[in-house]
Amino acid sequence: MLAFILSRGVPTEKYSTNGVFEFDQAQALVKEGCQVVFLALDLRSVRRVRPWGFQAFERNGVAVRVLSIPVGNVPKKLFYKIGMWALKRLYSKAEKEFGKPNVFHAHFTDYAYLAAELKKEKQIPLVVTEHSSLINRDIIPENIEKAAKTAFRAADCLIAVSPALACKMQEHSESKVLWIPDMVDTELFSYSEEREHQRILKKESEMEEEGGAFSFLSCGNLRKIKRMDVLIQAFAKAFHDCPKVTLTICGQGEEQQALEKLIIQLGMEKRIFMEGLRPRAEIAQRLQQADCFVLASASETFGVSYLEALSCGVPVVATRCGGPECFVHEHNGIMVEPDDIEALAKAMLTMYCNIGSYNRNAIAEEIRESYSSHAVAQSLMYQYEKLTEKTAEKQKVMA
Repeated sequence: MLAFILSRGVPTEKYSTNGVFEFDQAQALVKEGCQVVFLALDLRSVRRVRPWGFQAFERNGVAVRVLSIPVGNVPKKLFYKIGMWALKRLYSKAEKEFGKPNVFHAHFTDYAYLAAELKKEKQIPLVVTEHSSLINRDIIPENIEKAAKTAFRAADCLIAVSPALACKMQEHSESKVLWIPDMVDTELFSYSEEREHQRILKKESEMEEEGGAFSFLSCGNLRKIKRMDVLIQAFAKAFHDCPKVTLTICGQGEEQQALEKLIIQLGMEKRIFMEGLRPRAEIAQRLQQADCFVLASASETFGVSYLEALSCGVPVVATRCGGPECFVHEHNGIMVEPDDIEALAKAMLTMYCNIGSYNRNAIAEEIRESYSSHAVAQSLMYQYEKLTEKTAEKQKVMA
């Protein structure tokens, strides 16, 4: 089985989240015995510092081929024109080196549209996975509506990363949509009895010395859609008079200055800490030491951050925002409506008072069973094999 995976880019030390969902899947597929060529078509702006042009290397068993052209936020018509030219060039190099793939798997609307156009020429079975919250709406934004519907209808296998997104995609395309979730690196984001024992001992020591120490952790881009301002206000409301309860926020984005100003206005600068964008390994370590994870997003197509916390055995406070509903329940967390400061404050206070009722080992085990790289890769491989068999049958008929 040879699969070409088309991505927005490949994760680097400087841009650790660029193409991370796609590359995680690529690595997992390799572990399941699939040969993967990772085509990273990096069309970000010139401000994103990276080598331009073509690069070829291997990482963790995945053959990576990158074509980087500084395009950025140009009109979609121009973006697709440049993107189509670039994809044809990148694909041709890969096909010449590795042969024609059994399947071509594209992620996100813009790249799925480019792949759909290429499919017409190459006649390759096309798998499309959609992640974008822009699609999880009653009306798709006008500038991507045609591209989204074209890609969805061209796909031989159409995948959403949450049930809610699948329903919207089905409405938009009138096509069958499968739900295959994003995966969690359960080896990195993990739970262990030994580490939990050490955490409890440390917590008991802190409580004796400081009285009631408790840590909330939140991770996400500092954008309006993540509602970090709502979280900060809710935390201040719930724990204004609890000096040993803290909130740490990891992430970066355009809202950072406004959030820092809000923290000062609320007099919480010694209780709420903005740590910036942190490496994934560090996030895993922070989660393993945290009492609770909380994120107040207005919209999530899935919510990998919640799952990473649960994979470490950490209970969560989440919003009913389109993604977490399919995996957060009474045994691993609390859910509230988005933009409800009062309800979020109450949920965080309830978590603080009842944290001992959550079984961290059971929480982590449930995630390993359903959302590990092995589980998700097996689901993808099954779809790849079905498409390959279908293609072989068509070729027999034509012969």
